[in-house]
Amino acid sequence: MKTIKKIMFGLVLSAFMVINVYAQPKSEIIDDKDTKINWAEADTLYTFQFDTESNSWVFFQREIRRFNEKKIPTENFVQNWNIAEKAWYNYLKVNYTYDKYGNELEKITQEWDVNYNNWVNANLVTNTYKGRQKEEILFQEWKKPTNEWYNIMKYLIKYTDSELEKSITVSLYNGITQEWDNHKQFNMEFSMPFSPPTTVISETWKNDTWKEDGKYELQYNGRSYKTQEIRYTWNDGFGDWIEGVKMEMTYDKKGNQLDYQEMKFDYQKSEWAKHSKNEAIYNENGYMTEKIEYIWNRSTNQWEVAGKFRFTTDAKI
Repeated sequence: MKTIKKIMFGLVLSAFMVINVYAQPKSEIIDDKDTKINWAEADTLYTFQFDTESNSWVFFQREIRRFNEKKIPTENFVQNWNIAEKAWYNYLKVNYTYDKYGNELEKITQEWDVNYNNWVNANLVTNTYKGRQKEEILFQEWKKPTNEWYNIMKYLIKYTDSELEKSITVSLYNGITQEWDNHKQFNMEFSMPFSPPTTVISETWKNDTWKEDGKYELQYNGRSYKTQEIRYTWNDGFGDWIEGVKMEMTYDKKGNQLDYQEMKFDYQKSEWAKHSKNEAIYNENGYMTEKIEYIWNRSTNQWEVAGKFRFTTDAKI
């Protein structure tokens, strides 16, 4: 059940995410991975990037985590490596709070302000639950002039009788009227009662009504892990759905995502064109140890390495 829920939250967050302008740590592969738990229970994770000029691995980033008494991470502190100065520089810090069930209640992201030499609030995500079901996600940004949190966006989530998300409504805060305005809505369609959704319809609030504008077709393997997602956009002129983006994922026997590939539809050739992909390697405990990012070169019809990263709890490779 948790896997299915992560699929849906990941889908909506990736489809509509205007608040998270801060790059995630490189230890996160693109799809459905939780940045707090994708490496071993160590307090420091080093990310190395392969430098083609020196033909060697160099520091890129490090994440320092702190845990509570239940060994749940409560802080993720990220620093970037400055090659020229050979020093670590503060980048961002994320703090988490939980309820007695281990459900995440708040996530506060702060960025380092070099002018004040201190951490500055950036955004706050607050989750509200009914029992153990997440019913609302509130996104807020920190406003420096007034030094207070300002409402930006919220998700309202409804469930089926089998405890699967059946709809997620996105509202934007109107600072003038100080009210929430409808903006987007995602409705899930299921082919079987206890299986993840095979179709998601996206709607936009326009002229006081919901209008369909997007569609997601999803496929899964036998373990309910998403293996394919195709995104369509509604075209009023054609009166039909037109292809946009296709994503394909593969996994190992333990459920670790090995490959993520993204394609875009080429309307001149009427076919899917390769765009980018990620490949990941894991250790025997299921923790990511290496990730390679690729970009497709149309001129040479080959994959080109855009970045190679290794993750280790050791300060040396």
